[in-house]
Amino acid sequence: MEKKSRFVISIALIAALGMSAIAFAQGTTNDAEVDGSISPTKLDKKKYKPIELFSGVRTSVPGGVTGTQSNPKSEYLSYPKNIKFDLDAGSVCTTLPGSGSSAQQARDACPPDSYIGAGVAEVQGPGLVIDDVIVSVFKGPARNGIQLHTESQGLGGAAPTVLGEIVKSNVSGYGDALSVPNAPTTGGLMITKFNATIFKSSKAVTARCKSKNMTFQRKVTYADGTTETAETTQTCKQKKPKKK
Repeated sequence: MEKKSRFVISIALIAALGMSAIAFAQGTTNDAEVDGSISPTKLDKKKYKPIELFSGVRTSVPGGVTGTQSNPKSEYLSYPKNIKFDLDAGSVCTTLPGSGSSAQQARDACPPDSYIGAGVAEVQGPGLVIDDVIVSVFKGPARNGIQLHTESQGLGGAAPTVLGEIVKSNVSGYGDALSVPNAPTTGGLMITKFNATIFKSSKAVTARCKSKNMTFQRKVTYADGTTETAETTQTCKQKKPKKK
């Protein structure tokens, strides 16, 4: 009964506040943060090796989500030059089921090796927190594409699939980037957390430790036209060369 009530509340908020996202005061007051880390952190200085990559975004509104805040319109996550995406190996998923499908239904519909990661997300509204969102990461439908499928009892059929692509970063000093040109339209609700871990076993991400500092950057563009940039840095250790 509680899950059903949360679903009804969230859908009602989407319907009631759907147009409020248009009527923002100019100047976003959101606080944007970025998360990024790799495992293992001890790597070869020259050779790229498969790693586990944790990547995500967090957004908060001082004073809480009101339903009239400016929501993200697009996201652009730039990764260190030490990190490379390799989406060429294996299959892509071109048959991902629509909104409201479960994580298992998504995996059943896609080639096994197109499933490369998993994570969690959170959505907030006025007096409402939906923190049961499951994120599943698939390659596709294009070769450089990333599909972020979501499942949520709280959102039900409103849980979207977020589409992105891996591109070369347009920010100086970075390597690859995840571009999400169309963030989900959430009306009065806000996505306050969204992350995923790319599995090492997928071999979709490789890294080295040529530079010991790895900086991850997020540039978010809001619906009112304003932007925010956030960074976080992780250090890596260089493996000592094997003695001949």
